[in-house]
Amino acid sequence: MKLLIIDPEANDLDFAMRSQDAGHDVRFWNESGCKAGDGIVPKVKAWQASMNWADLICVTANNVLQKELTPFFKANLPIIGSIGDGARLELDREFGQQILNKYDVETIPNKVFDDYDKAVQYVESTMKAYACKPWGGNGDKSLSFVAGRPDDMIFKLERWKKEKLKGKFMLQELVEGAEMGVSGWFGPGGWCSWIEEDFEEKRLMNEGLGPNTGEQGTILRFVKKSKMFNLVLEPLTEYLMDIGYVGNINVNCIVDEQGKAWPLEFTCRWGWPAFSIFQALCRDDPAEWLLDLLHGKDTMSVSTEVVIGVVLTHGDYPNSKLTKRDWTGYPIRGITEHNMNDLHFVDVMFGKAPVKLGDRVKDQETYVTSDDCALIVTGKGDTVKAAQDAVYKTAWQVDLPSDTMFRTDIGNRLQSDLPKLQQHGFARGLVYG
Repeated sequence: MKLLIIDPEANDLDFAMRSQDAGHDVRFWNESGCKAGDGIVPKVKAWQASMNWADLICVTANNVLQKELTPFFKANLPIIGSIGDGARLELDREFGQQILNKYDVETIPNKVFDDYDKAVQYVESTMKAYACKPWGGNGDKSLSFVAGRPDDMIFKLERWKKEKLKGKFMLQELVEGAEMGVSGWFGPGGWCSWIEEDFEEKRLMNEGLGPNTGEQGTILRFVKKSKMFNLVLEPLTEYLMDIGYVGNINVNCIVDEQGKAWPLEFTCRWGWPAFSIFQALCRDDPAEWLLDLLHGKDTMSVSTEVVIGVVLTHGDYPNSKLTKRDWTGYPIRGITEHNMNDLHFVDVMFGKAPVKLGDRVKDQETYVTSDDCALIVTGKGDTVKAAQDAVYKTAWQVDLPSDTMFRTDIGNRLQSDLPKLQQHGFARGLVYG
């Protein structure tokens, strides 16, 4: 197969490598200046010239290239990825909430503001805890904050007013409960029969402390039946079919003490690092089933084990853009033929670095970093604890001559959350340990 991967944020080098290993003719594109994949997979400077060459085109992001890609989607090229109203479900929160409500999926009550003083008055009048999120497709992402108490929310609103941040924002009442996500792959033939249930950890540090980095680790598994899927994704089948959606769609939810599942947000793209973690469970060719999905066939084949993925970073992560130090070229130590399949490269390339060979050190070509987020480590098992033991056994084998970082508690939250979820019929069959 001739496979073009349009990966602006360079998140899916692992998929490109595995597809190449499976014998596919791969072309990999990311933004100019990005070195991820250099010397590892064939890269192209411009994706446009390869659009008519490819048997399958994988677009991994939905927040860039929308205008440029639209003509190719309309020409019915073999593209997997979201555009238009599919991408808008994620990018425009107002639109996503409207579609959920249209198909009778109840959402958390919210109130939208473009005036900080009125928002402060509202919080004072209710004295409740709120999560604030940017509203609309062009909202300022800086307007994101989860306040565990009303005075913290007011502090943040007043701070944003002083900083003169512009745009609409939503105050959504904070719901306490256990967090859980669900996703499925959708194409002309409808949903793939395998459903993914996942549990994300977005904070930098153990116990959910530190800044929200987007993702630090995920627990996931595949099932044939899912109560969460039935509640928040299956109702959207007609809509997804109408807009010609092809790809993965995820909804992150919180289940309250009464067992009510509240959808929080969509992810209408491949999902990172979920898709790399998925590779650990993929039983067959990494790309052929995606081409089949595009043609309306469900040939997805996965293991039913639990898998945990841990994000391994280094340098000044997550603030490298602020410090502007160069974190490329750091050799990645500890890669062996035994653990290579459990390593999923992100910001990695081939480059020369000192390597110990016997009793000597010589410069030679090896795997080195191309930025501050090096790779994802995965481990599998029949239980969460077994997967946790496996992933950390491998994670501790990997090292870099810089301040290597990863969370050491991915999976721990489920020890307390699983009983809460399972008493309401969610995550059935999943065992902690």
